[in-house]
Amino acid sequence: MNSVPATAARAEIRRPRSRRADGKARVRAALLAAARTLFARQGVAETTMDDVARLAQVSRATAFNYFPTKQALLEVLVYEMEARFLHIMEALFDRPGTAAERLAAVFSWTAAKVEETPGLSRVLIGASETTFGASPDSGVRTARTYRAFMRVLEAGRRDGNVRGDVPAEVLAQIVGGSYAGILHAWRVARRYPLRRRLDDVAATLAELIAARPPSRRRSAAR
Repeated sequence: MNSVPATAARAEIRRPRSRRADGKARVRAALLAAARTLFARQGVAETTMDDVARLAQVSRATAFNYFPTKQALLEVLVYEMEARFLHIMEALFDRPGTAAERLAAVFSWTAAKVEETPGLSRVLIGASETTFGASPDSGVRTARTYRAFMRVLEAGRRDGNVRGDVPAEVLAQIVGGSYAGILHAWRVARRYPLRRRLDDVAATLAELIAARPPSRRRSAAR
């Protein structure tokens, strides 16, 4: 995997941004924050770019200069949501743990993040499934998610806590499909018990992926 050398990364962090760059970053952040608030409160369809500009306290022309459409705003917010998920999946490897423990951790994190902003989460999960689920890069985005689950499972297999009699690709499909299915069910059903269901499924998946004891494998082979 290619990465930026640590010295270069530190130099980039230390390099001061220009006043103009800071101003542009603030405007962009204000527009995204306004979009988050409005999409959560009234949905994407009922939100206009004028609404976003007004809440962000910038002119209509400025808003359109940064984001030509509200779909462009929505795309950035969906990308941020998916990037946070991938970052959390990567951070799982910062400390020791079994595959089951890591999956349980990301399921628990998901419940917490969704519960923080349920209105916005419904909008973004719906957009990820539908609007951007039909986009040309949908397959690439889905593949990134499954690769993240694959990495957890492969690490667990190397450490001896994931079963070896089922291909990791199949296990990743089961785990990823369960995760996506729960989020979809929560999105379309207002009373869906998201946290409890995520916890229950994480426990079930832990049993499914667990490495089989040698004696059990020998009995199954007879």
